[in-house]
Amino acid sequence: MWRARSANGWVGVVANRHSGVGGGRVKVERLADALGRRGLASRICWTHDERAEVVARARGDSTCRCLVAVGGDGTVAALVNEAPDVPISVLPAGTENLFARHYGIRDCPERVAATIASGRIRRIDLGVAGERKFTLMAGFGFDADVVFRHHLARLGGSGVARPTSRAAYVSPVLESSLEYRFPSLRVRIEDPGEETVLVGSTVFLFNLPRYALGLPVAPAALDDDGRLDLVVFRDAGPFRMLRYLWLVFRGIHLEKPGVVHRSVRSVTIESAADVPVQLDGDPAGRIGADRLEDSARFEVRILPAAIDIVVPEHHRKHHT
Repeated sequence: MWRARSANGWVGVVANRHSGVGGGRVKVERLADALGRRGLASRICWTHDERAEVVARARGDSTCRCLVAVGGDGTVAALVNEAPDVPISVLPAGTENLFARHYGIRDCPERVAATIASGRIRRIDLGVAGERKFTLMAGFGFDADVVFRHHLARLGGSGVARPTSRAAYVSPVLESSLEYRFPSLRVRIEDPGEETVLVGSTVFLFNLPRYALGLPVAPAALDDDGRLDLVVFRDAGPFRMLRYLWLVFRGIHLEKPGVVHRSVRSVTIESAADVPVQLDGDPAGRIGADRLEDSARFEVRILPAAIDIVVPEHHRKHHT
């Protein structure tokens, strides 16, 4: 629906429909009202079809100020993958909100509206894994197994994802610790002038520096350097992963044996076994013999200067 048509331009508000009741809907209404007070019309979308219509309308329309994802990191990722050629922003309403936290965007509709009206544009890189883009990170192995189990628990047989929390990850983490077999992953770095193969049990590629709970897994990762930060945890097993987690928490993991860090433009990840993949905290398929295309490899690359985002005036370039 349209709110307050205006000659000053318009904003597409793309909300996660599963958070579109109670507090989520109130946030959207407050954002629309705050935009209207600043002379900006808003087009609110709750469904996939509405989102597709607004994204299509925004392309090439100079009167569209930006598109706003109202939700968590998954909602941001879904909007990014619609490939809009207008800037995007976010009103955080998810569990982690790593994207919003990195850019200093708070859970306040009035502040988000003010940022859209007077903020500045920043062009950032995106990662591409297979055919999907990501803003934060790609994960292969143990952490992706946790993501898959959490996602299935959210669906609960209904096919509709229920609201979640950090506590909802406890059971999936325990299940993965007991059942995941840590198959070997081969990471082939394919940058010009470098042909390197690394072997590990869990692999990450970061565009932004932090993981869930704000853990600085790749503290040097930059969003505009045309590269991804590759972190490979070599040793397998739940106790090894707990040790790695403790080292990450202390910020000393990159100095330790068993952890490899590289700055890369492109890698190919291979496995002879079935290994789950997550992008920005959502399930993203599997690598191994059971993939639909019958391929045992997954290509990940950087897409430099891929999208514009609206950030607050006070945002520092490398805000963490």
